[in-house]
Amino acid sequence: MDWGQTAENANANANAKVCIVMGNEDRGISQEMRDGADGTFTLPMVGFAESFNLSVATAITLAHLSAKGKDGPIRAGDLGEHEVNCLRLKWLMNSLAQKRMGKALLRRHNIELPPIFDKF
Repeated sequence: MDWGQTAENANANANAKVCIVMGNEDRGISQEMRDGADGTFTLPMVGFAESFNLSVATAITLAHLSAKGKDGPIRAGDLGEHEVNCLRLKWLMNSLAQKRMGKALLRRHNIELPPIFDKF
């Protein structure tokens, strides 16, 4: 598949949407999904590998797409500083052995979490 962005097709593909369906290593994707696809691809392997697990195959595919994108090689994410800090805080809160301890510590320092953190 040609995933590349050239000067000739850059404007035509600027708003193009892509849906990638990853199949498992045993059965792949369903025949119905295959029939509805514009194209299919496989990831080449060398050496003794028989298959990539789903997370590795997805990472390889997304890295390839990112490298071929209109913005050039693999680039940093597009999250703002506030979003990054919220994700980091969620991760920290989830890493605590006692989930309520994080909220209690923050409250002690007069830090109130937004409602999105109520489920953590």
